[in-house]
Amino acid sequence: MHMNIDWLIRELRIQTPGEEQRQALATAFRTEFISQDMPIIHQGTSVRDLYLLHSGSLRIAHKKDGQMVPLKASAENRTFGEISFFGDEPATADVYAETPCEVYKISSEKFHWLMQCHADLAMKLMAYVLRSMGDVIRSMDNSRH
Repeated sequence: MHMNIDWLIRELRIQTPGEEQRQALATAFRTEFISQDMPIIHQGTSVRDLYLLHSGSLRIAHKKDGQMVPLKASAENRTFGEISFFGDEPATADVYAETPCEVYKISSEKFHWLMQCHADLAMKLMAYVLRSMGDVIRSMDNSRH
């Protein structure tokens, strides 16, 4: 499956990338197509990949006291798996492909490689994740008012 490097560059807000940066992103990320209703992440498992949603939509649910509690998935939030990926904690929710999805994912090993060999790109990815998490927090805050 072909990866849209230009989309990834725009999402990460990389200004005038060189061929070396483009190649590093192509090396670090893998693209995956997920059929509708297929699970991507299971709550309680260790997630070794960080996901960026390129297309499609997600359904997110948290198991609490034996009940599935649906969580609102914002169209602006394009990252998932980040809590477990960066926090080395079990995933806090189940994530399913609500519609067919194309995701770009980076493994923890490839992220460490990116940090060592292309620190500027690793920082852009971290900033992207933080912006995404900020969007989620603002959305949750706005829904309470």
